[in-house]
Amino acid sequence: MKNIVYILISMIALSACDTIEDRETVGPTISPDQLDFAVTQPAAGSNTIFLESKTKGVLPYWDWGTGFSNKLRDTLYIPFAGTFKLKYTAFSAGGPVTDSTTFTVAKNDDAYFDKDPAWKMLTNGGAGQTWVWALDLPSAKIAGNGPEDCLIPTWWTMSESEYNQSAKPLTDEVYMDLQGAANFYWKKPDGSVVKGFFNVIAPFEFNGNKFSAIETLGGVTFPWPTTGKYHFTKMTKDELAVHNYKQFEIAMFKRKGFNY
Repeated sequence: MKNIVYILISMIALSACDTIEDRETVGPTISPDQLDFAVTQPAAGSNTIFLESKTKGVLPYWDWGTGFSNKLRDTLYIPFAGTFKLKYTAFSAGGPVTDSTTFTVAKNDDAYFDKDPAWKMLTNGGAGQTWVWALDLPSAKIAGNGPEDCLIPTWWTMSESEYNQSAKPLTDEVYMDLQGAANFYWKKPDGSVVKGFFNVIAPFEFNGNKFSAIETLGGVTFPWPTTGKYHFTKMTKDELAVHNYKQFEIAMFKRKGFNY
């Protein structure tokens, strides 16, 4: 059996748990002052972070907000700049005992984000970008479907009134940035905001072309389609053609403030 260390946006490679010989046997109850663990970096501000549980007779659990691990020793790679709070919990016969510390990553790893244009194109280079429905699109067709590689709805189309049967204004906003994590916010027409994350995944290949793709995490999606997994047939600083991943459905978004 393998325990999987799950990191948002694939910040850490999947790895198996320590071997049986490397595991601690759960011992007697411990007190907070008995906790012993180390969080180090090879250089100040490094994107690489080393974790080591030194507390005897416990099972460790590490939680840094965007991922977790239950290994005695682990290595993190975090491509985002920021200060991160890390919680260390030791499980013993008497129950869990928790302490915390922080570590700082000095800067985003541009080389990591340059691997796929979606990272920076969707986020204004990481600083943050807001996307809204392209209601003034010249074709007036903001959603529908068509071939997987279509740039606008073609087979079946919906105008704003056809899409919005409730007659409420389409004022949804999607905001993405790379500030401390790959953040994804969906602001709904009622003003409520759902916060989650996104991860760039393998491009969708179709008819000899590659289209950048993402999945959303934490319960957030685009207003439509709402599957949470998308590829983009058009992705510029001003325009997005958002498809269900490998599917026909498409919705048209634009940068907030951009006018056709």
